[in-house]
This record gives sequence, structure tokens and C-alpha cells, in this order.
Amino acid sequence: MTALRTPAHLGALPKLHVYVDETGDRGFSAASRRQSPFFAMTALIVPQEDEWQVKLTAGGLRAIVHGAQPQEILKPIHWVEHFKAKRPDRRRQAAQALALMPSARVIHVIAHKDTVNADAGMRQDGGLFYNYTTRLLLERVAYTAREWPGGKRLAIVRLGRVKHMDHSASASHLDHVRQSAGLSGYRVPWTLISWPLTWENTQRDGIQLADIHAGLLNCALSGSPQDRVCAENLLLVGHQLRRSMYGALLGYGVKVIGDCQFVTQRVWWDDWKGQ
Repeated sequence: MTALRTPAHLGALPKLHVYVDETGDRGFSAASRRQSPFFAMTALIVPQEDEWQVKLTAGGLRAIVHGAQPQEILKPIHWVEHFKAKRPDRRRQAAQALALMPSARVIHVIAHKDTVNADAGMRQDGGLFYNYTTRLLLERVAYTAREWPGGKRLAIVRLGRVKHMDHSASASHLDHVRQSAGLSGYRVPWTLISWPLTWENTQRDGIQLADIHAGLLNCALSGSPQDRVCAENLLLVGHQLRRSMYGALLGYGVKVIGDCQFVTQRVWWDDWKGQ
């Protein structure tokens, strides 16, 4: 099939900048599931007119992290490297800084490995697992673009590069999904995502911030279901989650692949849901 192009009238729409990163690993071995019982992808969505907030927030956090080494001020920040558990002050500052972006919206797609359908093939094929998770995330990005306050927008999506992934194959798969959308029983507004998708390195400010959002989620999901403290920073940015017009969170700003109770049975879920 020939790749779809964004029609000129849609290209003239106001833009959304969408930055995507991941957390956890995609492995299904016993060791991988013990070390990382979930895999998640996170999208940070910002209207073009507020893109300056992305630059301001990322630059400010880099200044905090690299303040003692000003020559490193442009070096990208990473959750795993710069926001370790032994630096709770930085984690709190990062969440507080992200929370000050009033127009930003966030979407998480979370796969609970132990309850992912064994017949789906994703347990044996890391590429398929990644592509399926990305598809669910992008579907929600497309709906967000259609329902943006003030009218439809065109989403410009930039995804963080992933080691050992053939992103050209992912792009082809997602293009096929996009072109086949009219054959399904429901219509995802794929034309509101600019094509082709791009995968970029962490030099991009927005991808650095998406990485931090994903890190906050990881911290919360890695804690005990009875531990509220592990989610304190995640709750600071909970108001940015995408919700339905009736305020529903599950299936909108949070999509779970597998058993939803992996997320909804945690003591902080009601607080997250109720923001």
C-alpha cells in the first residue's frame, strides 16, 4: 500500500507536539518478569504555542542536575542516570517542574507481563509487543488531537529510539494499521497524526521530559500495591492525564494491557483517578 499523506487542510491545523518514551523492558523470560513485571510507554502532549514550556522545563532540570558542572549544561538528562532513588530531592523537583506545565497532557499504556494474553504472540516477539503497545498509545494520541479544547489539531509525534529495535519495520507496521483503519469496526482519526513517524535520540527536550514522566510511573508501579509513598511524585502530575469528557481515566489517559487490577488495586489509584 502507498503511505498515506497528511491532507493539506489537515496540515494547516494548529499543532500538538507529542513526545514518547518507554520504561521497563520488553522481555518475557522469568528473569525479565521478576526484574521488570511491566512495560510501559508514555506520551507527553503539548500544544505548539506552549512548546516554550518544554524548553524551559527541560533546561531548568538540566541546570539542577548539571549545576556543579556547567560545561555539561546541554547534556541530556535521563531518569535512570540522574534521578536515582538516592536523590529523592531531584525526583520531587522534577515532578513539581512538570506539574507547572498547565496545558500538557499525558497518556500511559502499561503492559502487565504476567497477564498479557499468551495467545497474542507478544510473549515470543519483542517487535510485535513494542508495535502493539505503540499502536494503542498512538490511537489515544489521535483521539486527543481530535478532542483538543478549541478544536482539532495535528499531532507531530517523536518517539525515543529503542536499542535493538528496527524502527523502519515499526513504521511500516503502523502505516499498515493506519491505512487499514477503515476496515475495522471503529474509526481511529489517524489522519490527525502527521506521517511518517520519527524516532529520535534523547537530545530532544521533549523526549527527556517524557522519560521523566515514564520514570515517575515506574517508581509508582515498582512499589508495593499497599505503598502510597512510592506514588507521591506521580500524583503531583496526575492532573495532566488525558480523560474522557466524563472524567474517566482508564482506557483514556491510562490503558492497561492485561489485568487492569495490576494498576487499579493499588492504594493510590483512587487518588490518581480522582484528580
